[in-house]
Amino acid sequence: MSSDSFMILFDVIILCYGVYLVYSGYQMKNTHQPSNLIINQADLVGARDTKSFCEAMFKPTVVFGMMAILYGIVGFINDKYLDEPMVNFVSIALFLILCFWFLKETKKNKAKYLK
Repeated sequence: MSSDSFMILFDVIILCYGVYLVYSGYQMKNTHQPSNLIINQADLVGARDTKSFCEAMFKPTVVFGMMAILYGIVGFINDKYLDEPMVNFVSIALFLILCFWFLKETKKNKAKYLK
């Protein structure tokens, strides 16, 4: 498998991850049950307020999922057709910034509603 094929596969995996995150966000909003993708089910034992946690995590989950979808699309187009290093650098930097933001939001809401 060439390096280009690996990067395209990686872009598709991130895109699918983003779609699943958006789906999980809407599932949490409707069912008021936190997704296994976001929080370990063992952490829910003795949880104070899962409904409020799901409501608080809806927006961050959907925003991060949309960014992952966008990153997957931009990465795929760049790797398949453009091959511009700056596009790759900027998209990775934005994705990592949003990863840290999402982790911070998850940790904050976990402490506020579940512990």
